[in-house]
This record gives sequence, C-alpha cells and structure tokens, in this order.
Amino acid sequence: MSKADVLPQVRENFKIDSLVNRPQNIGAISEDEAKAQNAELFVYSYGSCKGGLAIKIYWAINSEKRVVDCKLEVFGGSELLAVASIAGLVAKNKTPDEILELKEKGLEYFLRENPNKSALPPSYRFLTNVVIDALYCAAKTYKGESIEEGDEVDSFTGATTRFIKESIKRFDIDNLKDLVEITRAGAYDKSCQFPGAGDKLSKHYLADILRETRIEIDEAKKATKEVVDKPFKEMTTDEKRAAIEDIIEKHIRHMLVMDGGDMEILDIKDNGENTDIYIRYLGACNGCASASTGTLFAIEGILKQKLDDKIRVVPL
Repeated sequence: MSKADVLPQVRENFKIDSLVNRPQNIGAISEDEAKAQNAELFVYSYGSCKGGLAIKIYWAINSEKRVVDCKLEVFGGSELLAVASIAGLVAKNKTPDEILELKEKGLEYFLRENPNKSALPPSYRFLTNVVIDALYCAAKTYKGESIEEGDEVDSFTGATTRFIKESIKRFDIDNLKDLVEITRAGAYDKSCQFPGAGDKLSKHYLADILRETRIEIDEAKKATKEVVDKPFKEMTTDEKRAAIEDIIEKHIRHMLVMDGGDMEILDIKDNGENTDIYIRYLGACNGCASASTGTLFAIEGILKQKLDDKIRVVPL
C-alpha cells in the first residue's frame, strides 16, 4: 500500500474541482515581489514530503503587520490545492492575531458548493485541519511564539502529540475512528492506534492521547458556565445571553471572522412574543452591504433554528 492509497480521489464538489484545475494563491512570493508591495517577506514550512503532505507559506506583511499577499506551495493530494487556494484568500488582509482567530469550520464552509452540505467527505477533512494548523503555526512563529510539537506519534505521516491533541480539541473528537480520519495518524501504520493494533510497539498510542485529552476537555467544560437546558422563553436574560453566545460561537462567528469581521451582543429585550437581540458589527462587517441583508438573515435564521423562531436580530 502506498501513501496515495490513504488519500481518496473522488470529488463531487464542482467548486473544489474548479480550484483543483485552476488553483489560486498557489506558488511563491519573492523578496522583490514583497518589496514592490512595501512589505517584508515571511516564509514558513509545515509538514514534510516524507509524510505525504507539505505546505510552504509565503506572506508579504506590511508595516501594519497585515498580510497583503499570501501564497502557498503544497505537496499532497490534488484536493490540497483547493484548500490551499481558499486559505491563501482568507489569510490576506489579516494580521497574525486575526489569522489565529480563524476556524477550521470556516475554511471548510468557504469550500462548500451547497451551504447545507459539507464540502469534503470525512476521509478528506484532514486537509482543512492540517491547512488551518499550518496557518496557526505560521502566525505563532511570526509572533515569536514557540511551538512545542512534542513527540512524533506516527512515523508515516509525521503527526505529533501536539497536532493530535489540538485536533481532538478543535473537532471535539471522542472516538478513535474520527481521530484517524481527521489527523491521518494511524491510517496506514495502525501500530500507533492502540497496543496490539499493529506489529510493533509505539511510544505513544492514539487511544491514550484521546482518553487523556478528553479528560482535559471535560474538565474545561465543567469549569465554564453551561447553557441552561430549558426552553429559550423560560430563560433569564443572562441565560439567554449565554445560549445566544454559545450558538454564535459554534455556528456563526467563524463565517464572520473569515471575512475579517465579527459581532457583539449589545442588548437583549423581550418585546411581546418576540425576543429582540441588538448587535453591533465589528471589523469588515461594519458597513458591509450584506450586513443588513444576507449576513443579517443568516444570523437571524440560525438563531431561530437553534433557539426560538420568535427571535429578531437588530443591528445598531
């Protein structure tokens, strides 16, 4: 079995197919090209050809610490070209701090042809995971922050303890099958999945890392304020705010951040049978033409679907 055997080759998404055939933001940026944009060149390498997936990120960063241009060189499955194309797009005009606020699900959403259908099958989801991880590592490195990769867990892919732990937290993974799909660790050499899964011993096993990380996740959840499990109409104002913030964080914020924007809740008022949520757009969303149309309808629609159909969102 070769590395290509663990990289499926079936595409059903025209948008991804188009980016594979006509990729964007792919290639390198030279020192001269960066200087022509009054920017400095920053280059970061992630992964390895030996592991079957390598990414080299080029940023032209101006005096305001914004990425005015972004290109990526990639080695891996053809779908990686599509994911890298979108990653190059969303990284532009952002600071490293703003790039660290990007979410994998936001990157995946941009790849969708149908908003209600995942862009990638589960066996491909590792692509958006490694690309967003590469952007995070590049941003942290630019900021001078150290990245402790830990030990290598899978010698075939080069997956480290850091990457596996962060993937578990990023996707809230609770089973070994999903962990293998999201990280590729153990997909070819099963020895690192759990003791006895392969023909050799491993220093670290995915099953152990998953169990230990789940304990960390569960303890963190206990330490945070949990959303009250009762009908939205029966909640207090503080409980409603917590419930709304939870939905925004899980289903809305990533879409806004990918476009360089955000939102905050200013007030919540009960007006008869309706609950009015007053919000303020931040960043690129402030003044955007769709902020009062498409974006607003999307935010209100998700809150109605998840919480209560009498919710109204009012931007100020």
